[in-house]
Amino acid sequence: MNRKRIEDSPKDINRRDFLGKLAIGSMTGVGIMTLLGSLDLPIPRIFEETKKFKVGRIVDFPLNAYTFIEGKNVFVYRNHIMIKALSAVCTHLGCVVKKIQHGFECPCHGSCYDQLGKVTSGPAPRSLEWFQVKKSPEGQLIIDTSRKVDSKDGLLV
Repeated sequence: MNRKRIEDSPKDINRRDFLGKLAIGSMTGVGIMTLLGSLDLPIPRIFEETKKFKVGRIVDFPLNAYTFIEGKNVFVYRNHIMIKALSAVCTHLGCVVKKIQHGFECPCHGSCYDQLGKVTSGPAPRSLEWFQVKKSPEGQLIIDTSRKVDSKDGLLV
């Protein structure tokens, strides 16, 4: 029988050597990640969301009601005279407001707004913003969030 001797096994690594190699490996990993990150800096990564978007046709929106446009954070309001677009972003810290019976309320810090988006209570520093609404040649409503308008302005229907 050939038995392997214990002395033939590789030398056990002690704690100090293990921690030293672990530290060198960690530093090498950090250095590589830093290098890769710094190489990526000159490449611009700005993807600005478009400020204009289509929301549907006038008939898609009920009369005398605010319709929330999911993903765009805008309420569309339609009455017999015009159609308007109101920002759903609270002017305090940018939370999305919810429609309540007599206006809008921010679920984050309790700011309240009336039906025209004017602050009625809470920490919000200013009213909600109204955006320009236009109609495309195909009949689609286009909201332009880069163009602020007065609460009395809207697209005549």
